[in-house]
Amino acid sequence: MFRFHPLLFGLITACAIVELGLTAYERKQQHDFPIGGNAVTSRIDYLLFLSVWTTVTGGAYLVLGKTSKFGIIASFASNAFWLFWTFVMWLIGAAIYQRELIEVGCGETSRRCHINHTVEGFSWIEMSLTFITFLIVVLHIG
Repeated sequence: MFRFHPLLFGLITACAIVELGLTAYERKQQHDFPIGGNAVTSRIDYLLFLSVWTTVTGGAYLVLGKTSKFGIIASFASNAFWLFWTFVMWLIGAAIYQRELIEVGCGETSRRCHINHTVEGFSWIEMSLTFITFLIVVLHIG
């Protein structure tokens, strides 16, 4: 796991930073020019929280994995628990956001819809990265 640790946690953290910027921008746009009402806003808020969560904790695991001085905090069990929990949260976030965009009728016509679909896409990417990393940790690959 430690061979791929910096790469995978670096990717997870980098994608979370991108998602953080996109969701913060979309949250501001949603405040100024709302689409879909409070339902879309609450989903954006949830994805914004997940972005912050993944940026902070993923960055911490990236640093702790490199030093390996922190015992239980950087252990396999801790990594596996965090990855599974983060995977489940991203799965829920991406699925409910995708459903809300479909219900609102956000097609491919406006710039806002392109941004919303980009937010959704990065949510699925985060979910996939955490799941792949979880499998690598659990199966002791690498």
